[in-house]
Amino acid sequence: MAHEDHMGKEVLIIDDDEAITWVVKKALEPLGYKVVTRPRLSSGLKAVKGGLQLVLLDIVLPDGNGLNALKEIRSTFPDAMVIMVTAHGRMESTVEAMREGAYDYIEKPFDVEELKINVEKAFRDMAVREELSNLRSVTAEAEEPLIVGRSPKMLKVFKEIGRVASKDITILIVGESGTGKELVAKAIHHNSNRRTGPFVAINAASIPKDLLEAELFGWEKGAFTGAKEKYAGKVESARGGILFLDEISELNLDLQAKLLRFMQDKKFSPLGSNTVMEGNVRILGATNRDLKEAITKGLFREDLYYRFNVVQIKLPTLAERREDIIPLAKHFLKDAERKFETGKKELSREAKDLLLKYPWPGNVRELENAIKRACILSNGTVIEKRDLPLEEANSFSIQDFLEEKLKRYLKEMTKLEKCNLYDSVVSEVEKALIKIVLNETGGNQLKASKTLGINRNTLRTKIRGYKIK
Repeated sequence: MAHEDHMGKEVLIIDDDEAITWVVKKALEPLGYKVVTRPRLSSGLKAVKGGLQLVLLDIVLPDGNGLNALKEIRSTFPDAMVIMVTAHGRMESTVEAMREGAYDYIEKPFDVEELKINVEKAFRDMAVREELSNLRSVTAEAEEPLIVGRSPKMLKVFKEIGRVASKDITILIVGESGTGKELVAKAIHHNSNRRTGPFVAINAASIPKDLLEAELFGWEKGAFTGAKEKYAGKVESARGGILFLDEISELNLDLQAKLLRFMQDKKFSPLGSNTVMEGNVRILGATNRDLKEAITKGLFREDLYYRFNVVQIKLPTLAERREDIIPLAKHFLKDAERKFETGKKELSREAKDLLLKYPWPGNVRELENAIKRACILSNGTVIEKRDLPLEEANSFSIQDFLEEKLKRYLKEMTKLEKCNLYDSVVSEVEKALIKIVLNETGGNQLKASKTLGINRNTLRTKIRGYKIK
């Protein structure tokens, strides 16, 4: 009696061995499977149709090589389930078959019960894969990233995304904090051939450096104190999809070396394990720092930089794309109206003028937060200038700017002792100031000293001390 569960499921046997095709039909047809047999490759390849079909493919056939046929099937039907069948099991052919995407590899004569188990497992995995694919497709459609902008600099970014998304290469996304680096990474994922796979993001600056390796590569139970359960790291979680590494400048040199090895051979071992695992992920990196300067200082590996920098996408600051400010503000306002159910609101002319004049040190992220807050706190249907949590552009002081920047970088510093914070911050600010003024004056030290309001000899001493070129 046929099993209803297997109705509609087809097993295609491409094999010229009549004894084998008879055994397969005898074993599977009573279970409800439809069994189709073809003795040659020419007719067998025409019978492949994908979907709910499992192919049992012999390696040696009268009119061709089964391994070549496997490549052809996988090329036409990337999701096809193919089990290779052979009378002569060899390491080379097994490795090649699995590398080319065979689901399994079995030797003749095979055990009938084992065959039934393998076939059932293949169809079960097929169903799970289809379910995951549907789920991810729905998720991807619901979360399609929208990057707002019509400025020439953003149109250039959109073109670059279109050019590189479908190519399975590493990309470095460069831009200040708040410019939308993760949104660009998500847009690349959405337009890539890995769109049905996961998008996994990890910010190297937000995780303590000594835990970052474990977070990336996972760990075995008992690998370290507190590792009570096995943990699949971000590399494993992103299998088949994209792993987005934000703020890669924060990786320590030891982890940089391990990451470089992984990017070269796609193999890794979880902490506390000797098992070598394959990591099928595409890596996108991002940074808000000058990595070439970090290389000069010995803080970032040059070989890792070039491994990341296959293609670089540079994001403009919001100040460099002012024509996008009002369209962005309207987009964030519409989003806030929906999320917070505030009813329809609009920006007054004075509010728009302030948005256009403000320097936006926090970039698009700061604009989004400002619009959300104004939408929630404003009375009535019009958002006025006073509702925006911004200073007048011309009264935005250096103190305000520095406080805004320093707050982000020094949030956790007060917990540390003896880190020489005062000297470090003051010297870095002074160095940056001198470099900027020298750049603006074309390297004219006399003019720079007058702009800075310090003695020319003092300036020379500081240039030497900070090794400014």
